[in-house]
Amino acid sequence: MEVTHTQHQTLANPKTSATALLTLAADRLGLEMLNWDPETIILEMEQAFGTPLPPANFNKLMAAIELVTTNKFYVSLPDFIRLCNVLYNGTIDPRVFDPADAAEIAWAITEALLIWPPTEHKDNPFDPKILQYIGEAVHDEGIMVPPDILRLGGANNTELWNQVQANFTDDPAMFAAIAEHERAKTDEINDMVKSRLEQLLDQLAGLKLQNGDTTDAVEKMLAQLKQERTRAQELRPAVPN
Repeated sequence: MEVTHTQHQTLANPKTSATALLTLAADRLGLEMLNWDPETIILEMEQAFGTPLPPANFNKLMAAIELVTTNKFYVSLPDFIRLCNVLYNGTIDPRVFDPADAAEIAWAITEALLIWPPTEHKDNPFDPKILQYIGEAVHDEGIMVPPDILRLGGANNTELWNQVQANFTDDPAMFAAIAEHERAKTDEINDMVKSRLEQLLDQLAGLKLQNGDTTDAVEKMLAQLKQERTRAQELRPAVPN
């Protein structure tokens, strides 16, 4: 099948999501590529599409494959941090420790739920060490009411919010200012996730696949994400209007 201009653009664009890259790779190379070594995957991709795969996109593709073939994202803290960084911007340097911040964690959890949600039905699939890391990342950035997707990762900070509320009971103006600042930080991450998700869905919608189309996949992804967001809303502490 002829490679389309859109497919070339998708592969060459460093902002292409791991989800779109995995969709293209699996469609053109077949699901057996999930078991290939990285060198074979990049050679086969470049041969199939006739275009080089930028390092960032290769890293994101390998991260997506790792999400499908292992559960490291949910059980190993070092791998969780690494995958958060790669899914967010495609960069990785094994020589340097690069902590994942709240925004990177929020996007990585979102995309992980889209690519391969956990199969075990339990309240939280993450290892306690990962939950602790997420909570500390949120706390270090001064976020008291975490963005929707981070509450799925165990970040809540309800006690901190209640403490601040109690401390400023006699100063409603100050508490209102703190609440507004809190909303701004949380909304910034929520808006980032929403924007990236819209871009991801646009990327998928524009792909011309050899085997079927992306409509069913997009609908399933959105249904899964809607379900998880509904569960996240149940964890939101009360904040002033």
